[in-house]
Amino acid sequence: MPGRNGVLSDLTILDLSQDVAGPYCTKLLAGLGAEVIKVEPPGLGDASRKAGPFLRDDPSPETSTAFLYLNTDKKGITLDITTETGAVLLRQLAKQCDVLVESFAPGYLERLGLGYAQLESLNPGLVYTSVTPFGQTGPYRDYKGSDIVAQAVGGMMYTIGMPDKPPLKIGGDVGLYTAGISAFSGTMLAIFARDTLGYGQHVDVSAMEAMALADIHSAIRFEMRGDDGARRESNLLHAKDGWVSPGLETGVADDTWPGICKLIGKPKLATDPKFNTKQARRQNQPEMLKIIGDWVATQPKESVYHAFQALRTVSGYVATVEDLFTSKQLAERKFFQPINHSVAGKAMYPRLPFTLEGMSQTTAAAPRLGEHNTEIYCGRLGYPARDLVALRNAGVI
Repeated sequence: MPGRNGVLSDLTILDLSQDVAGPYCTKLLAGLGAEVIKVEPPGLGDASRKAGPFLRDDPSPETSTAFLYLNTDKKGITLDITTETGAVLLRQLAKQCDVLVESFAPGYLERLGLGYAQLESLNPGLVYTSVTPFGQTGPYRDYKGSDIVAQAVGGMMYTIGMPDKPPLKIGGDVGLYTAGISAFSGTMLAIFARDTLGYGQHVDVSAMEAMALADIHSAIRFEMRGDDGARRESNLLHAKDGWVSPGLETGVADDTWPGICKLIGKPKLATDPKFNTKQARRQNQPEMLKIIGDWVATQPKESVYHAFQALRTVSGYVATVEDLFTSKQLAERKFFQPINHSVAGKAMYPRLPFTLEGMSQTTAAAPRLGEHNTEIYCGRLGYPARDLVALRNAGVI
């Protein structure tokens, strides 16, 4: 574990969260230099340790690609907080920490004597961040959730897909990662408030609300115009090696159209009455896209992208994962960084989704299950090594 040298290097975070949203929040905090102590159940670990795919198709707790990514730069301990001794140890850690992040069902930690009000009495400056599917209040608070549930009930899925087809889920865990970014933002604001006002607070994050906010443009359109944000055609065109968005959905500007006609080898279209005004091009958009699409089909997608961008259209191409690893833009900005894990080996990981001037991002591997038990329990809390043996034998750590 390299030395802590980021902008948050004076902070210690206690991470009780599991799966994606909470761990992504604490991953961002750790990447900025905070000391993050990840707490996992003994023997079981974070639920994401069981999530594939696994490196070398070896389903072990140390080879889950999800866990390896979400928990870089953290220290890891094991602790059964449902035991009386485990709860005592957690309270001792919470007294020394600036932030606690958790993702348990609302009310669960309170029943263990580890809720915000109970820990705040021990550490008035504690920022306590809860990341759940629906938040700490409301009629849905006790419902279970997932990424697809967040995207569905948050309104995002209604806008994704073809108009005559069922709604689609955005790939990956977009809803949970968005909730994680919301938790990070709320935690940072609460840290600022604590440093300014002198007291901590409870940050309540809802994955449903994170998705509703991510699709806020649809809500604004509905409020202002009665537009329900229904799914629309994407107008993607197929190139030789993939898909391209030519950036023509809102119409082509009059000063751009002649350049497009020249680019596709049909300069006479510039004066064709069906296409020589912006209104005409909108009225005849399907035919226009068919003509442009015939040319696009003969070209590599990146060549089309650069050519249309040179004409100042808001174009793009659909990148594959392989494209991301060979992207000159991402390479120039050093987006992927190598990290070596003692069990999983060396791999390239995405860095934080932002940069700060002069910031040096840490690149430590995710912890092995219970890797830092001795450092935290003996070094930080002062327990003798023999007590760790007893705690381990009792199933507490």
